[in-house]
Amino acid sequence: MNILICDDEQKHLDILTTYIRDYMTAKAVNFTIDAVLDPQKIINSKQVYQLVFLDIQINEFNGIELSKILKERNNKVVIFFVTAYNGYQDDAMDVRAFRFFEKPIIPERLYSGLEKAMEYIDETYFDFYLYTNNEHIKMPIDDICYVLRENRKTFVITVNGTFQTKDSFDDLANRLQCSFFYKIHKSFIINLHYVTKYKYNELYINNTRIPIASRRQADFHKFWFMYVKRR
Repeated sequence: MNILICDDEQKHLDILTTYIRDYMTAKAVNFTIDAVLDPQKIINSKQVYQLVFLDIQINEFNGIELSKILKERNNKVVIFFVTAYNGYQDDAMDVRAFRFFEKPIIPERLYSGLEKAMEYIDETYFDFYLYTNNEHIKMPIDDICYVLRENRKTFVITVNGTFQTKDSFDDLANRLQCSFFYKIHKSFIINLHYVTKYKYNELYINNTRIPIASRRQADFHKFWFMYVKRR
């Protein structure tokens, strides 16, 4: 999961980063955090995020306008506004903000909001573009059962069939950073929604047995039970 925090004060960046990192680590979620002081870096990067925390006034930038740019990249991004200013609730609702927090952040309220956000992300379909046979296929990301690397080729197994893609396995691993995907082996990325049987060293998606790499077994075991708890 790609997470963005943007604020023009370093102390607020540090506080939020600590809270969010602690939460995601406790929930065994795979995540990266970009903590950014300058919104122009976000605009220039073209990075896609699933979870975003924005100040509304960021130097000369307007956080509402920045949120619109991020929604163009992923219209299902979860946006939290964090600000010391009042009077922006209506504007925040116009861009379908998930929550509105006032500074200083109250940790209990933040964690409650994150719980709701994770439930939403688990249930949300993301649009996913797969490049195969010289054409793009647009599909809900939750239609992907698992990704397989075999003989230097990459296959995406979906509810609608199997596709060989020109995208690299590692590229797909970076793009599939939702809270219900997990890279359990150097050759497998699985969607937990489709797991029909799980043992410590292997799992099944329908009738397909998929091994879990020995060095990933302990971490995945924790991740699996946190996922089940969220469900």
